[in-house]
Amino acid sequence: MSFLEAFRLELEALSPVHVGTGETYPAYAYVPDFQKKEVHLLDPGTLLLALPEARRRQYLEKVAQGPKAAQEVLRYLYQEGQLPQEAVVRTLPASTAFLNTIQKATEEALLEYRPLPYSPLGPYLPGSSVKGALRTAWLFQVLVEGDQVAEFDGGAWRLRPRRAQEEVRIYPPRALKPKKNQEQNQAFEAVVLGYAGNGRPDLYRDPFRAVRLTDSAPQETFLNRIGVFHPKKDTTGLVLLAETFRKGSRFTLGFRYHGGLSRHRGVSMPIPPEALVRALREYYGRVAEWERDFAEDHGLKNALKVYEELFSRLEDPEVFPLRVGFGSGRLSLRLALLLPEDHPEAQEPKTRKTVGSQNPRDGLPLGWMVGRFHA
Repeated sequence: MSFLEAFRLELEALSPVHVGTGETYPAYAYVPDFQKKEVHLLDPGTLLLALPEARRRQYLEKVAQGPKAAQEVLRYLYQEGQLPQEAVVRTLPASTAFLNTIQKATEEALLEYRPLPYSPLGPYLPGSSVKGALRTAWLFQVLVEGDQVAEFDGGAWRLRPRRAQEEVRIYPPRALKPKKNQEQNQAFEAVVLGYAGNGRPDLYRDPFRAVRLTDSAPQETFLNRIGVFHPKKDTTGLVLLAETFRKGSRFTLGFRYHGGLSRHRGVSMPIPPEALVRALREYYGRVAEWERDFAEDHGLKNALKVYEELFSRLEDPEVFPLRVGFGSGRLSLRLALLLPEDHPEAQEPKTRKTVGSQNPRDGLPLGWMVGRFHA
């Protein structure tokens, strides 16, 4: 085995994917074309400079009245051919559900949408988001293969062997103040992955320091409506607008593994790609099985098609599943599969986020992908 191994990580989205940036695109900075089913994204600064003085004053007055009024004046300018072309940053296709939502919106929150990360070349899938998904699966695998229990005891995390008749479990504190959550999560990972130092994590020994992932190349995107499905309640009013990668999008990321770091004890443990594939198949396969059961119980036909395709692709032993981005759910993100059944975070979610449909029951789950390593 060489000190540094380079691979090509190829991913394919089996459902739409949204990776949040913490930003929102406001209502006064885009204008829809309902006939062409597209949205023109605007640079407000350029727009103000390019508009004639009377139109500029009218636009600012409408923006001051609120997002609905701002949308109205922008649509008027666009329909009359008075929207300066130099103010249009880019144009994106939009789903019917997205366009219907902004057409009927009465609140500012229903007119804002969340963009994807952008480089100067366009929207991309961040390697950091993919690496986070790899890390979650590896944490699961370390506990399961090591037959270990992680528990918070005496104000600190510790590992111990699983007792007879006991399942591999994580026993977290029953309640934490929000400010302590991140600190405890970091301490938990450090203990499980073997890089806990004297009183704080020794980040230089974090095994994922040996794993490097590039960002993807730019991909085509789509403006979409994300809703919430609840089997017993009407949740059609719970809406989030977001830019997503399309189902079927393909991504290529550079993956480098510094195997020499683990051999020379630079990090706490090795993470060879072949073992990582096993971990991903085991962990996200379990998550997908639970979601498929939920979809079957509640007749989510379009979601079932995604899981059917996922398990079909997993017949190839070199292919692994992955869950990336917003809407992945706590089962994917918080290792809830290993929590005690009576812990609040271990309870089966009563809702699922779906995308692409006015009726959440008909939407698709978010973030499912399949991947493969190529030398």
